[in-house]
Amino acid sequence: MVKFNFILLFISQYLFITTADLLTNEFAVHIPGGQLVADETARKYGFHNKGQIGSLEGYYLFEHHHVQKRSTTPSSVHLDMLQNDETVMWFEQQQVLRRVKRKASNSGMDFKDPLYPEQWFLNSGDGNDMNVIPAWKEGITGKGIVVTILDDGIQYSHPDLAQNYDKYASMDINDQDDDPSPRDDMKQHGTRCAGEVAATANNEFCGVGIAYNASIGGVRMLDGSVTDSVEATALSLRPDHIHIYSASWGPDDNGKSLDGPGKLARLALENGINKGRNGLGSIFVWASGNGGKHFDNCNCDGYTNSIYTISVSSASQRNSMPWYLEKCSSTLATTYSSGANRDPSIITVDVDYAYVNEMRNSPNPPSPNPERLCTRSHTGTSASAPIAAGICALALEANPKLTWRDMQHIIVRTSNPRPLLKEDGWITNGIGLQVSNKFGFGIMDAGAIVELAKSWQTVGEQKICTQFGSNTEKKIPRNIGSIIDSVNTTACQNGHNQIKYLEHVQVVISLEFEPRGYMDLKLISPRNTASEVLLPRPHDKTDGPFADWPFMSVQFWGEDPRGEWLLKVVNSGDSDKDGRLISWSLVFYGTALPPPTDVNPEREEQPTRVLKKYAEISNNECFDKKQFQIALEGESECTSKCPLGQYGDLSDYTCHACDESCSSCFGPSYKNCLSCQKYFLSNNICAKSCPDGFYPDSQTHQCFPCKPSCETCDSSRKCITCKPGLFLFGKKCLPACPPETYIHQQSCKKCHHTCATCFGPLASQCITCPPLHYTHNSTCVLKCPGHYYAGHEPSCNRCHRSCEFCTDFTSCTKCNPNWERISIHSCSFETKCPHSGWYNPQLGSCDDCDPNCEECSLPDTHNCATCNAGYVWHEKHCTGICPDGYFILQDECSPCDEQCSKCDNRDKCVLCKDGFLLHSEKCYPFCPLGYYDGGRKKCEVCHPACQHCTGGSDNNCASCSMGYYFADNKCHTECPDGFFSTKENDCFPCYSTCKTCTDFGPEYCTSCFDNSTHSKDTCIPCLDGEFYNRISRKCERCHTNCGRCFGPGENNCLSCTAPLRLDEVKHLCLPCCQGPKTSDCCSCSEHLDVCILADYPRSIPVNTLNDGSGEIVIPMKHVIPIVIAVCISVVLLYVILFGILQANSMGLFHFKFGGQKYERVPNMTAKFDADMEKVSLTQEIDDEDEIYEKV
Repeated sequence: MVKFNFILLFISQYLFITTADLLTNEFAVHIPGGQLVADETARKYGFHNKGQIGSLEGYYLFEHHHVQKRSTTPSSVHLDMLQNDETVMWFEQQQVLRRVKRKASNSGMDFKDPLYPEQWFLNSGDGNDMNVIPAWKEGITGKGIVVTILDDGIQYSHPDLAQNYDKYASMDINDQDDDPSPRDDMKQHGTRCAGEVAATANNEFCGVGIAYNASIGGVRMLDGSVTDSVEATALSLRPDHIHIYSASWGPDDNGKSLDGPGKLARLALENGINKGRNGLGSIFVWASGNGGKHFDNCNCDGYTNSIYTISVSSASQRNSMPWYLEKCSSTLATTYSSGANRDPSIITVDVDYAYVNEMRNSPNPPSPNPERLCTRSHTGTSASAPIAAGICALALEANPKLTWRDMQHIIVRTSNPRPLLKEDGWITNGIGLQVSNKFGFGIMDAGAIVELAKSWQTVGEQKICTQFGSNTEKKIPRNIGSIIDSVNTTACQNGHNQIKYLEHVQVVISLEFEPRGYMDLKLISPRNTASEVLLPRPHDKTDGPFADWPFMSVQFWGEDPRGEWLLKVVNSGDSDKDGRLISWSLVFYGTALPPPTDVNPEREEQPTRVLKKYAEISNNECFDKKQFQIALEGESECTSKCPLGQYGDLSDYTCHACDESCSSCFGPSYKNCLSCQKYFLSNNICAKSCPDGFYPDSQTHQCFPCKPSCETCDSSRKCITCKPGLFLFGKKCLPACPPETYIHQQSCKKCHHTCATCFGPLASQCITCPPLHYTHNSTCVLKCPGHYYAGHEPSCNRCHRSCEFCTDFTSCTKCNPNWERISIHSCSFETKCPHSGWYNPQLGSCDDCDPNCEECSLPDTHNCATCNAGYVWHEKHCTGICPDGYFILQDECSPCDEQCSKCDNRDKCVLCKDGFLLHSEKCYPFCPLGYYDGGRKKCEVCHPACQHCTGGSDNNCASCSMGYYFADNKCHTECPDGFFSTKENDCFPCYSTCKTCTDFGPEYCTSCFDNSTHSKDTCIPCLDGEFYNRISRKCERCHTNCGRCFGPGENNCLSCTAPLRLDEVKHLCLPCCQGPKTSDCCSCSEHLDVCILADYPRSIPVNTLNDGSGEIVIPMKHVIPIVIAVCISVVLLYVILFGILQANSMGLFHFKFGGQKYERVPNMTAKFDADMEKVSLTQEIDDEDEIYEKV
């Protein structure tokens, strides 16, 4: 019995190791030198280079056949080889990762209803489905969009998928070929997900996919060993072809895992959002996890916790929380999926190879049988992610220009929380959005997403701002209790990365507590939004720490991050010892500018006095005098100018009070200020702080422009940050950094004191050296070491391999061991063999070297001394060509300059290493004056008008030559309109109301824009309720119905006074219809101040369009039949002519045209050999067990 228990213990331990700690015989490496260098490095140490990892440039996968394919200990010998090799920048032995498909366990539910009507998540109506039908009715079906399913493969021969299958969106990583078919019928997970996205519509097989005209592919990656390189290859597959990647897998949902993407997978995600879809960003959709029964938290899953992924949760048909749902603050939205036993699951296609083959190949194929071809039991968040991916495909068809962040904004804006509000846990954030740890922002609404996508304007540039928390460690009490830490942040205010509108927030925490699962973390924003970034996980008994783990929350979306943030660390159980909060920091992601749908974002939080805008003119004696009436001590007087703090209203010639934020003004609004008393004047608003490009002047209470070269500044001459293409040095922005400095984040920083020029702060980052010093391995030395000589740059260049010391490449002063001097400057390889080969001292005879070697010290490729004709020596072996980073010098490969990755000789570089740019056949960390980085790793010449630039056109200048003025990124012979010149030949912008000016400020205008009147060097813009009359050149009143207008009539409105709504076609303001719709009212939008135009007919009767101009407009109802009749006539005429010509060519008629007869040209056929051989990149591993587990 004891022996039997021991065996069970051994087996259980072994099984645990094989699923948690197994290392493979594959090594991921980063070798920037290129494919040849990688191949050579692999050969040098006995590896086989299996090729580049996905689309990750410079990253390769090495395999070693003498390393065990499965081992619990790392191969230290081979790791040391890679560690000591100069060409290898990073390496990692690949570990088998535990990845499980996010499928809820099969509970045996069996529904026998027909299929499409049974797809309740598509057609239930009443707000209880994905609301996809309105998008379909508009013809939005995913056409032209490519989706791939990263899973266990897809059965692309399935009749419901075959029409939409895209082989270029597919790959088999497990077997390394292009066929993603699953191994057998049990591998149906990926196929089921694919059917949810793109099952073909209007056939006799299964149901309908969300995007039933989208292209669908599959990546087979979970049906074998899952490593970092496997995940990276899948996530980076053809990112300019594939639009959306859907993943329904992740680390174990066991309530205790803390795992995420490795270095390569993280890099693949980053490359995807930066470069995918031609720079718009790949869309990554991820299932949030099925660990609900284990109280797991998806913020401990680094895939769903990433800002780059759309993390999708699930809701049951009854709009309740499924038993498998994981709660976390990174969940963006929810789709429908399975619930409890009595709730239906998701209907989609299924795998059945035998039946599909019988349908395709049998002489008497069976009728389609949904019981064989389809499933009614697809479950879990696995089913939710593909539904979300399909909806994203609809959005991309509606607007292909959406970026990856646009997609997330649109989902946040349109997700519907209402069906789920009966579940607890909902909070309302600082801008009024309802959000939940269970469901994110609510159920995804396909119709609303498509509608918003069609008109969406690209969101502003993403800014990233980091705020560090307290540096002092804090004790976490062992007993139940909590601690609170806080940090105040300006969110990088006035800097390039200033954020006013949040998207994602990461709280990066280092914390120790035993057990880890007791921890409950809550982050509270300055707007009092409390986000639980970690909930207790009772199954996590681990004593390991959270080491800089980034807990992410989307729940602060849209908030202003400025102010005090609180971190509350709660211990939810009793422990044996205290814990430690070691450090924490906040990383804000967002924008400085408002999202496209925000209105009035810049308004300061100040009370605005509501005034009666146009008072009745009664008893105003000043009106006839064209003066303004002012009340003084109960009596009125007439004045030509209203006192400070009031403005003259031309409609009633009365002085009214300014908004209390203004010192003087031209109207009643907070946007009508001319001067300020407390804050700073900017664009007619008294603002607490000045925008980028301006600085506050405390004497004049005005925002003045920075120098044109500054992005931000603290005075007229002191820059804080610089415009693109310029670099900060000593409070000035320069077109190029001076000597002895290097560029760091658009600033010039001092080099190490040993360097003359450099590319970084270290002594090992020199480019050139002070006098009497030489560069060697990017350091400055007084004397070159052995095997090197002092060149003319001055730099240390490598001697010929025969020399230990030399004065130039071939002038040896001392020979290397095994080499003998044959002349005053030359050395020859010392051998006892008369012609070639190597001397074997044991046998006392000469043996052959490697075929490429002429002479060698040992009989293998790594010990060549000289080479046969047609080969050159490189690092002890002979090669036909030198690898990147080397050039042929006499009979060997000599290294290029240290910053050069490819060269013709030491003085002629043709391609630079990453971080350097090619100019005049040399490599530099930045381009010299007059040149710019064109994105092709070389300096390109600026336009002749520019002294320095950021691009090749005259619109990309960063500075100008003497005698020219710089304005709006161009160089001018004089300052253009909208600018004024200074003594330093700078062009400063006029104040925002001036068209031309002599200085900066509202009182220096010399001319105005069309919407303003010019009075005493000041431009007074027309107020709301006024329009500019071009004839009188004055502001005049709109019709009383109009809020804004372009003329005096009631049909000249641009906006309306409440409660009227704008008819955007007729420019009329109408009331909302309370009953049946008539011509005197309109159907009103719930969210906008406009009428719903869809209610209008496509045609208007002719008599309603006759304005006396004599023009007749044909109604649409008459146009359509005319167009149809014309089209039919054209088709009939074509058919008749074609038939006559065909009959004539066959001799049935004998028409002659100018003596020539029409004859058919003989058909010519071309034969192409389309056979392609499928090549396996590696040997199949038939004896290995699969290591993932379905749950």
